[in-house]
Amino acid sequence: MPGSALRALILVCLCAGIFAGVLRTRGAAADTEITPEIRAATLNLDSVAPQDRVWIQNAIATARPEAQRLIAEVDGLVTVRTDLRAAGVPEDAIGLTRSNGAGAEILLGTDRLNSDRAIDRDMVVLHEFGHVIDFLLVDDDLIRRLDAGIPASRECGEALDGAGGCTALQERFADTFAKWALRGRFSIAGAGYGVPTPPSLEDWGMPLGALAIQLDTPR
Repeated sequence: MPGSALRALILVCLCAGIFAGVLRTRGAAADTEITPEIRAATLNLDSVAPQDRVWIQNAIATARPEAQRLIAEVDGLVTVRTDLRAAGVPEDAIGLTRSNGAGAEILLGTDRLNSDRAIDRDMVVLHEFGHVIDFLLVDDDLIRRLDAGIPASRECGEALDGAGGCTALQERFADTFAKWALRGRFSIAGAGYGVPTPPSLEDWGMPLGALAIQLDTPR
């Protein structure tokens, strides 16, 4: 499981009009055992309007099978909400992932994702699930190996100095996970983090595909 060193941070990225991030405490949730009961549970969309449930579920369904398998392993620990503004996040934000103790919450900005950023729904949903998979499923050694396969990020600009954003390991993984899950089908704005794409997304994602297979291998 991921390392247990305590890390709580908000990573903010404001590139190509996207502001998104992750508020995480690696500790309790990172050590959560994914039991058969959790694995059988489904994504909690109880507070999400029916019309929004459709595109959230469709975003997951558009992902490659290996990515869907990784998401299925953890989605029983995930609650999706659409009240991002109530979290005090600026109006430019369209996604945030945060720990809720034993799992994670994904908060989506439907004011933007149902209007001018509707084209980016798939990328944003899968990016946020990339954070959950990093947090709950993929160990730190694999994260570092995958990060080594992502070209160095270009400058994000002075506004993000010290904030991490497009140069932060967590954002680099989540952004590239979404690109891999979508087989490279993403809008320029949807990528949004200034994270360069690996020369081959297929090669980059091979360890994740192997992990998906491993999850179905009897222990």
